Amino acid sequence: MNKSKIFKTQVDWWYWAILLVCYFFPLYLGHILSWWVSFVLWAVALYIFSLTALVRYVIDGDTLCVFTGFFTKTIIPISSITSIRPSRNPISSPALSLRRLSIRYNKYDEILVSPKDREAFVAALKAANPQILTEN
Repeated sequence: MNKSKIFKTQVDWWYWAILLVCYFFPLYLGHILSWWVSFVLWAVALYIFSLTALVRYVIDGDTLCVFTGFFTKTIIPISSITSIRPSRNPISSPALSLRRLSIRYNKYDEILVSPKDREAFVAALKAANPQILTEN
């Protein structure tokens, strides 16, 4: 029986800086505007923070599952992955770091991820599909 391998996302300093601003700015606004504006902004900051804990990448047998939120999951058959290469593309993706991996699958699909342990992540994918091309 295959055991799932779970890889957490790497989180960069800029993400924490944005989160801190979202958390402490409502304190300032609460004094200037009203308590309910402050409450809404705190709720948004708490929601963003909770998403940090939910972003993860799971390799389960022959599939890669990318979890990006409470109800969001992308399932990629590892056999469809053609290449993995480093990327610093800042486009919106399930990656909380700019130190990313670009995973190409199917014919034209691509997803950007940022696992903490990049080497183990790539090794686990290559163990499931040795045909994956990798770049350094």
